[in-house]
Amino acid sequence: MKKYRITVNGKTFDVDVEEAGAGVQKLEHSPVSIPEAVASAPVVAPAPAPVPAPRTVSAQAPAASPTAPIPVASAGGVTAMKSPLPGKILKVIATPGSSWKKGDTLLIIEAMKMENEILAPRDCTVEEVAVESNQTVKTGDLLLKLA
Repeated sequence: MKKYRITVNGKTFDVDVEEAGAGVQKLEHSPVSIPEAVASAPVVAPAPAPVPAPRTVSAQAPAASPTAPIPVASAGGVTAMKSPLPGKILKVIATPGSSWKKGDTLLIIEAMKMENEILAPRDCTVEEVAVESNQTVKTGDLLLKLA
């Protein structure tokens, strides 16, 4: 039987090795409780996840804001504003005949627990309001008609 002294994570163990047969050895060691051995093991943080390479955006067409309404020009200079995302109409601020400046909030849509303000794309007058509070809309549904 051979005696060995082994150090693991700063703890020293006395180990006896005995030959049990042709090429097989029996291993004996001093008793150590599992929690003590595990508690003394160092904690290693996982390697950080790789950061994906930034996507390049073509300079041909600027990307639209995800909550920007989809203005569609109609006959007679009227612009139909369509919903940019599916959701629930929380509040309609615009009323027929009211005038608005570019960037004013016309209505608010809730989508995925987020409130999204729908803004006037230009100075305009609201000709028609096609939605009401608590109504559910899909992407592309008509919201307002602007003159």
